[in-house]
Amino acid sequence: MVYYLLANPNSGNHRGHEKVLKLINYFESTGIQFRLFETSGPGQEEKLVNEILSLKSVEDQLIVLGGDGTLSLSMKYLPADLPFSYIPAGSGNDFARSLSISLDPVEAFKSIAKQKKTEIYVLGYDSEHFHGFAVNNIGIGLDGAIINAANSNGTKSLFNKLHLGSVTYIFTTLGILFRKKGFKVELDHSQTFENAFLFTMTKHPYFGGGVKIAPDASNLNNLIELVEVDKIPQHQFFGLLAKVLKASHLSDPRVHSLRQTEFTVKTFSEEPIQIDGEPYHIPAGEVLHVWSEKRTIIK
Repeated sequence: MVYYLLANPNSGNHRGHEKVLKLINYFESTGIQFRLFETSGPGQEEKLVNEILSLKSVEDQLIVLGGDGTLSLSMKYLPADLPFSYIPAGSGNDFARSLSISLDPVEAFKSIAKQKKTEIYVLGYDSEHFHGFAVNNIGIGLDGAIINAANSNGTKSLFNKLHLGSVTYIFTTLGILFRKKGFKVELDHSQTFENAFLFTMTKHPYFGGGVKIAPDASNLNNLIELVEVDKIPQHQFFGLLAKVLKASHLSDPRVHSLRQTEFTVKTFSEEPIQIDGEPYHIPAGEVLHVWSEKRTIIK
């Protein structure tokens, strides 16, 4: 067996590079056969995945090493029936947290080497401008604005260096809170939220580096959890944020949650959106379809 390693050395404030070196040293010291394919910039996942697929045999195994964004971008080009493995090297590492995957690359690989397959479910999404797969969550509104802001200034880099991944998002939230307006969103062509502020669809509990936005969600079943919060007065937000950090917010009457296997969403204004921590904007009136899709991970 040959392990094909698709790695993003720039993930997690270059933490990926350190983990690649540690894993390669382990491979070489133990005689494990491998081939390394590294991204040198954004958007190279398609090229490298296709190259790996053209080379690997049925017995060989693909391992993605990087942040959650690297994994979801790679998954876009992987056949649905191809088992994959993952070694986390990002800043949030929420997908690894959801499946109890070790953050140590050697320990994560030792678990992979046991060849235990697990069926999981990820988010598929499609619209006029977006299509692909997400292993964590898709957020429109507040968390989309937070991710856009955190990725456009030095805040994320600073807190990554301090190993305070979730603090990045909480810290940035305070600035977004006073600027972000509520927005109108239509759900499944039948239900409308007139003043949405946070609108997140997720396959497991975590976002923002360990915050439990959907405490009971699981990527071991096909249900997607939608969490929506209307725009509320600023003085009420901090009390609600405290509940979010304690994972007790779903019982709050200001919070709405739904569980389904798929959702259809339309916003009536251009809004920031995040997909597995990658920042985008969704145009006004664009319909976004999100569904649950089965994949197999060797972890």
